[in-house]
Amino acid sequence: MSTIRDAVTHETPLKSTWPLALCAGLLGIGQNGLLVVLPQLVSMTGLSLSAWAGLLMFGSMLFLPASPWWGRQTEIRGCKFVVLAALLGYLGSFAVLALVVWGMASGGVGVYAGMAGLIVSRTLYGLTVSGMVPAAQTWAMQRAGTENRMAALASISSGLSCGRLLGPPLAAAALSLHPQAPLWLMAIAPLLALMTIVRQPNDPPLPPVAHQSPRLQLSMLPYLLLALLLAASISLMQLGLSPHLKPLFPGEASTVSHHVAWLLSLAAASTLLAQFAVVRPQRLSPGGLLTVAAVLMVCGLALMCQPGLVTIYVGIVLTSLGSAMATPGYQLLLNDRLSTGKGAGVIATSHTLGYGLSALLVPLVSMLWSEQALISVALMLAVGFLALSGGVCWRKAK
Repeated sequence: MSTIRDAVTHETPLKSTWPLALCAGLLGIGQNGLLVVLPQLVSMTGLSLSAWAGLLMFGSMLFLPASPWWGRQTEIRGCKFVVLAALLGYLGSFAVLALVVWGMASGGVGVYAGMAGLIVSRTLYGLTVSGMVPAAQTWAMQRAGTENRMAALASISSGLSCGRLLGPPLAAAALSLHPQAPLWLMAIAPLLALMTIVRQPNDPPLPPVAHQSPRLQLSMLPYLLLALLLAASISLMQLGLSPHLKPLFPGEASTVSHHVAWLLSLAAASTLLAQFAVVRPQRLSPGGLLTVAAVLMVCGLALMCQPGLVTIYVGIVLTSLGSAMATPGYQLLLNDRLSTGKGAGVIATSHTLGYGLSALLVPLVSMLWSEQALISVALMLAVGFLALSGGVCWRKAK
């Protein structure tokens, strides 16, 4: 008689994870696409850049309470329900955003009413879209089976990376048609994903893993700290690119922006390369992924701290390769201890906390040292990541 694991492994090749990767890609498009249209949003609404930055941060910080809750819902209601709710929330939030911006630009909506509408839009976004990635990851692992969890995670991460890579050029192309066109593009895009997901059958949960707990325990804290350190380090590195390049091109702001764009594109391409060449083929164990990732991140950020344009380009490639391998490494190690849905939810929460930590560190580092020290602080966080990952792998090997 075949076991449950054999049945899952036999059936899963017929079930593609790419519809779920498409859903994750929408999140990437929305995140980076909004950054492209920020100058137009400021001019159309009359709100300051600080106000818009606060609105974007507000929506992102709602991921903190919502991600774990949606992670639990994947185990109660199933992944399909959560993904559909996230897609509907994505569509609704951008539709409200587009309508409010249109009303403020035409003069039909005042500043206070417009701000209230924008807060509603970002609240809807944060409370619903926060379930997208945890549910897509859990659903992909259910489809791929226990033995192919790493490949399943890589497909979702690849979709998210592609969305972040495509978001800026798509938004820029839409801007050439109309200043509000990118917002309507982001509101309409989920319809394709909705039509795809509605036809997908729900999948049974993975068979329980030995020693897997249904509740978060104190012994799992190192995995959450790894996620926090990774997110904070990479975010600080990205924020520190422009200040780090300014001394190389004094008085040439356009040249600095040009190189930042190239570096971010190279980082996205390197992330995809790692996901397709290393993570998806499952060439390394989760512990091996974590160790190699930590070493690559430290080496890459150390190179970026050195003077010279070439070292910055080489460094960001190594750092991006490492960050792409790190996430599935600690997520799979956590999933061996915590149920899959809850694990995906708390990892997403830790990532959000890491982004928040980087936002707090920027003014502190700038005040104590200078903006050029941001990448050096990112290196310090990466060294902490290396030390903690070594401790996690050593403990697992015992």
